[in-house]
Parts: sequence; structure tokens; C-alpha cells
Amino acid sequence: MLTANNPGATPLLLDCTLRDGGYSIHFQFSLMDTKRICEGLEKSGIEYIEVGHGLGLGASGVEHGVAFESDEHYIVAAKSVVKKAKVGAFFIPGVGCLNDIDVAAKAGLDFIRIGVNVTDIAPAQEACVKAKSLGLEVYLNLMKTYALDIKEFHKTITQLATWPIDCVYVVDSSGCMLPSEVSEYVQVIVKQGISAGFHGHNNLDLVNANCLAALDAGASIVDGTLRGMGRSSGNAQTEVLAHLFNRQLKREAYDVFDLFSTIEQSVEPLMIRSQGQPSVDVITGISRFHSGFLPRFKRVQSEYPVNLNRLILAVSKIDCVDPSEALIRSVAKDLTRMEA
Repeated sequence: MLTANNPGATPLLLDCTLRDGGYSIHFQFSLMDTKRICEGLEKSGIEYIEVGHGLGLGASGVEHGVAFESDEHYIVAAKSVVKKAKVGAFFIPGVGCLNDIDVAAKAGLDFIRIGVNVTDIAPAQEACVKAKSLGLEVYLNLMKTYALDIKEFHKTITQLATWPIDCVYVVDSSGCMLPSEVSEYVQVIVKQGISAGFHGHNNLDLVNANCLAALDAGASIVDGTLRGMGRSSGNAQTEVLAHLFNRQLKREAYDVFDLFSTIEQSVEPLMIRSQGQPSVDVITGISRFHSGFLPRFKRVQSEYPVNLNRLILAVSKIDCVDPSEALIRSVAKDLTRMEA
């Protein structure tokens, strides 16, 4: 399987619904939620899955919020259902301790992302050394990347030459960055011969565009969550990124409909408040479908037990300009026979 620590390799999509998404439900994912979501993510083709408390290993408690399960149990649950996908966790020095990394590694962890403010990276070095000694893939998340101007950021990146890390992340912690800025910061990392990643938030509705900018600048991996679920205004939407990856890379790397199914069955029922775009709006963009025709589709769907999103996509491949009700009904009949 391709890995993120190979500069120039085909970029990957990391899903952190079960970590960053936990902020929006007060870290109350159960072990069953974890298993179901991991199974759905892996089935769709997602290669990297992050689990655990939003603030990382060792964070569960009165100060940061009590997670529904322990770090170890989340990791074991995820590992029990995935066959190829890699399972990871987050770690912030000072929130967790080095022993937490030991426990996570013994539970079967594959990768760890170590987060520190970009203005003070020193506390992360010992954790990186520890994690690498345990055989983990190590990612350094430079939180609040925008707090340094590009010249100071360059100086910071040059300090990492001897660190045992596989990838350095640009992190737009407050969702304030523009695509041009993301591109500039990612390029600084890539030009040092280090693999780059990007994690962003959606406060200015730019996070998906910022992910594309990161990829265009040479990033090896970007993050998303299902339905954009997460802290504040949320994250990039995994299902949207999956389509954009497929489109940019001109290959069907990810199954968007499997992601839609996981969202409908295992994510939306948990959401306290709506975040991101619902699947019907996402499929509208994917299909080049005009939403004004939706009533026609719903009339036909009331007659045939067919998935609305699949119907929209199938019809739009034939006629995305003015699909007649007769065409919609004909396609619905065919899909019903195929799905029977």
C-alpha cells in the first residue's frame, strides 16, 4: 500500500471523523460506532483512519472532556475490523504523556500525529523519537501554522532535518487561511525534501479548496471527516475530497457511495447539529445536476425502491441538462433490477 512518507507518491486521504469529529458530540463515539465507521471507511478505500479523543492520547478527563471509551479500547476496536487501512491517534505533549504512546503502540497503533503550536516545536521532539522507536509512522502537526510568517516558517522547517518524522503538516486550526497561503506553506516543506500534509477547518468555507491547493503544491496527504463533522465549523468533508481525489487523479480510488452509506447509517444519527453538505447536495455537484429537477426524481423514487443519489448520477450521465420524467423512470427501472 502507498504510504504518505514517500515524496511524489500518489497522495492519500486521511479520515479523522473518529478523532476530530468527536468534538461535535463531546467525544462520545462508542466502540460499536468506531467499528462501523472504520468498516465503512475501509470499504470505501480510505487508507488512513485516526481514532480517539479529539485532543489525543491521554486527554480524556474532567479538564478536556471524558471520552466514552479509553484510548486503548478505541485502537483495539478499530484494528479488529480493518484489514488494510492504517489506524492512528493524535498526541499533544503536555496533554498526554510518553507512556500513553507506549500503551497505544501495544494496542496496535500504526501511526501517530504529534501536534504542537508552530511557535514552539521543541516539546514534540522527544515524542517523535519515542514514537519512531516503537515502529510507528510519525507525523508532526504544526498547529496554528499561520502564526508564523513564511520566512519564520522556513526557519522552523529547516530545524526538522534530523527529526525522526515521516511527514510535516500545515494546520489551519482556525480556518483562516486562503488557498494561496496554504500552497505557499506546503511548498516550503516539500522544497526541504519532506513529505507534507494538510489539516484545515472550514470557518471561511475554504477548507476543501485549501485541500486542493495543498495537493497542487505537492502535499502527500490531506485530512477530512465524514459530513465535515468536527470542532467549530468543522473540517473538510471526506466524501467531497474522495470525489475530488478521483477527479484530479483520474482514477476511482474511493467509493463515494460507500461513504454516503456510512454517513447515513453511522454518522448522521449521532450528529447533535448539522455540519457540512448533505449527500444529495454533494451528488448534485458530482453529477452536474440542477437541483430544480429534484421533484421529478422524488416522484419517480416514490414508485421504485432505488437510491436517490445513484439515480441522480445515472440519469445525469445521460442528460444533465433537461432530464425528462420518462428518462428518469426508465433508469429507475433498470437500477431496481440491478439492485434486486
